[in-house]
Amino acid sequence: MLRILVLISVFLGVFHSPAEAQNRAPSLPPTPTEILRHHGYTAEEHSVTTPDGYILKLHRVLPHGGNESSTHQVVFLQHGVLGSSADFLLQGPQQSLPLQLADAGYDVWLGNFRGNTYSRKHNTLSAMDRKFWDFEWHELGVLDLPTMVNYALLVTGEKKLHFVGHSQGATAAFVLLSMQPQYNRAFRTVQALAPVTFMKYTKSPFFKTLSRMTFTPDVVSDYLGLGEFVPSARMLDLGGRMLCKDHAATQSLCLNTLFLLSGFDSDQLNKTLLPEVFSRHPAGSSIYELIHHAQNVKSGNFAQYDHGTVGNLKRYGSTNPPSYDLTKISASVTLHYAQNDWLSSTEDVERLAQCTANSITVEGDISYISLNMLILMTKALSCNFSQSVR
Repeated sequence: MLRILVLISVFLGVFHSPAEAQNRAPSLPPTPTEILRHHGYTAEEHSVTTPDGYILKLHRVLPHGGNESSTHQVVFLQHGVLGSSADFLLQGPQQSLPLQLADAGYDVWLGNFRGNTYSRKHNTLSAMDRKFWDFEWHELGVLDLPTMVNYALLVTGEKKLHFVGHSQGATAAFVLLSMQPQYNRAFRTVQALAPVTFMKYTKSPFFKTLSRMTFTPDVVSDYLGLGEFVPSARMLDLGGRMLCKDHAATQSLCLNTLFLLSGFDSDQLNKTLLPEVFSRHPAGSSIYELIHHAQNVKSGNFAQYDHGTVGNLKRYGSTNPPSYDLTKISASVTLHYAQNDWLSSTEDVERLAQCTANSITVEGDISYISLNMLILMTKALSCNFSQSVR
């Protein structure tokens, strides 16, 4: 069974000694394709266009290591909030799930949502246009994800694939499977790593602060940016004080956007990967993705974007945004979580499991995860994944 945070080891569990690490230059090549080829893997880049004109980049890792004919099954991995496909590759061949899957003979695809480093093109819009950023994570689920999944299945000739979604990548999968239930038949399995749906009990100081704000245009521009998420020094300072008031030695770390949103644990920090992480984060996001999460923190629901009473009546025909109908999910889903996850709390994951059909399996309840445990978990996870999907 897949266990939690193969990829979160990049996001949260790999950090230590920020000041020293930020002074070192990244050693890996800049792009996912170059990283893969640097490690001796056969890599491809593909582009696909969504129905509303966004051009998304996909990275493919072909079967490797003499196992090219061992399986034709496809594994599709999707990054989390503010991330990109590179997140899955920073730990190297011995610790990165995509590379271990390729070693086991799987056809591995890495998606990129609209607006990140590798998906900043549109048929008619420029990323400099505010309209380019007029989307929430609802669109990631109903437009980006099915477009990428359809393409991967078309190119490979397969009818089904295994999906691994981290954080907001899992959010998009639950949106897709509830809004377009026919896609349940296209997913052999869904592995949701630290899934973010309900956020009533989130520990993230950023989202808790954001949930208390009234989002007038001036407030949004002052704190988050205009369209693209570019947090102001004012917002970072506010979140940094909340996060680090008792940890003065980590102030510089806490003012980094990634940690402000997701948190950190000093016992899980690996300074050697900090330069790689800081050189790639944040990878790009719309402010409305973050506001959408904050709305769910406030409401306690897993619902569509709240456009206000008038906007909701016009868009949904009701004064409140509709919740996603999770009972429509029939694919085989496994939820992976940890007790010390700031975004995906134990209580919220348990509620997610209760709201879905009988296809859900819950794996986790891990109170503490060290980097060494993550490495061992990744190896065991890859082995168990291979056994469970053949």
